[in-house]
Amino acid sequence: MLTRFAVRTHFVGLGFQARLGSQARLFHHSATHSKKAGKKAAKGKKADEEEIIELIDVKGYIQQATDHFDKTIELHKKNLNEVKSGASNPAIFDKLKVGKDGSKFTDLATTSTKGRNGLIVTVFDPKDTKLIVSTILAAGLNLNPERIPNNEQQLKISLPPPTTETRKQTCKQLKEIFEEYKNSANKNSLGHARSEILKELKKIDKKNDSVKKITQDLEKLHKDYITKLQDSLKQAEKSVLG
Repeated sequence: MLTRFAVRTHFVGLGFQARLGSQARLFHHSATHSKKAGKKAAKGKKADEEEIIELIDVKGYIQQATDHFDKTIELHKKNLNEVKSGASNPAIFDKLKVGKDGSKFTDLATTSTKGRNGLIVTVFDPKDTKLIVSTILAAGLNLNPERIPNNEQQLKISLPPPTTETRKQTCKQLKEIFEEYKNSANKNSLGHARSEILKELKKIDKKNDSVKKITQDLEKLHKDYITKLQDSLKQAEKSVLG
């Protein structure tokens, strides 16, 4: 008599799950770990048996880690560039709130660079110019916007040249960004992603060779991405120190 098999394929690493019907054929792969979930036979009925086998795609964890680590590298570089640019970053005012109603700065004006040591703020409506000036002065950025003659909608801002002290302070901020994305509670950090994946792998049979291999590959991958993070930091520091 044929035995019925209900096979449930569980791709944990990819977050995908499907259930196949009876009389399915199992194809085992070196990177796939199979685990028997149970076996039952009903009394007084046909001697058919149902066996559930859970297949776990352990290779999916490496792809999951790679995707997360790539995102971390991208965010790390973005934050380093913002800190490195400092006051010369045209996005420096974007998060400011304007007026009593807390309007977004970007809804009222836009900022662009002027040479290496200047910014130009263009106000969309001339009646908001005074409000924009007050907002920038009150932001504590030590920047003084000045109206461009015969133009009610544009402000020029001269940026002070960097000093040894400001360069050191910027490098300190760069290292703080590095530590945050290297190993912190931040969900986007390399350490956090590594920890979460290791927790999932520990739920599978530790003695399984595939799991051991994937764990080793994950550790190597994590180490490689830390090196990439360090390289980005060194480049940013070199740019700041000149």
